[in-house]
Amino acid sequence: MPRFQQILLALAAVGFGGFLASAGQAATQSLALLETDGATPLQCDGGICRAEFSTFCLQKERDLPRSGDPYRLAEGGRLTLVLTAKDGSMTRVPAADYIRVEAARSGHTAVTVSIDQKQLGAQTASIEVGERVTLMPVPFAGDDNPQTEQDRQIATGPLRQLAAKIVDRGPHDVARVHTLNRLINALPATIDRRSDARQTLWRRAAGTAFDNALKARVQAAKQEYAACWQDRLVQLHGYSVRHCLQRRHDGLMWQHVKRYWGAVGAGS
Repeated sequence: MPRFQQILLALAAVGFGGFLASAGQAATQSLALLETDGATPLQCDGGICRAEFSTFCLQKERDLPRSGDPYRLAEGGRLTLVLTAKDGSMTRVPAADYIRVEAARSGHTAVTVSIDQKQLGAQTASIEVGERVTLMPVPFAGDDNPQTEQDRQIATGPLRQLAAKIVDRGPHDVARVHTLNRLINALPATIDRRSDARQTLWRRAAGTAFDNALKARVQAAKQEYAACWQDRLVQLHGYSVRHCLQRRHDGLMWQHVKRYWGAVGAGS
């Protein structure tokens, strides 16, 4: 067979394979949004204000979300947008109608919540995550295994209640997760090549995320931050210190997820 025909057949096979993959897509896992210990500030850039929030999977049997997959707040969940005006006055409103939620990266350990800066009408904004909040994947055409109403009720009901006992307020402390999440949101995604980057970025993080924080929380943050500066790829500018912190965060969240999955299996 001529080389040209071989290439055409190969391209056709790739295209057909892509079509099958697209046609076979199914709704991803519902996610538990980890209850926050206070409000998480949104960082604004290019007209969009955003922050990462910790999540974990409620449905082991479904596919992992891919980076950018859209989610929405399930009914009954409390997500509060805290707006601070120039004069310091604060307004609290339900966040669901203003925000966009997407998987922060492939996997079920974090989402990005964003809002158009023009919608804020405030000097700064932050978001509080209430108790037992669940995120459901946004439905799409051609889903061959959509989330049903029964799936939603189970995810937001017994599964989320169990997850709250195991993870959100479980015996295994999630303070380290909150510390990593605060550091991630306080630091840039880009690699900082300045010779004083370690000191400069810490001052930024401390001022943004740990101002007036308890001494123990600040110390924990310093330890996590220092650990990432020992990462060889951070030292060689292979990836940012924020990326390193995300890896540590995700690894820790996996440990919590496995405990939750174990509890679900034991009760099934």
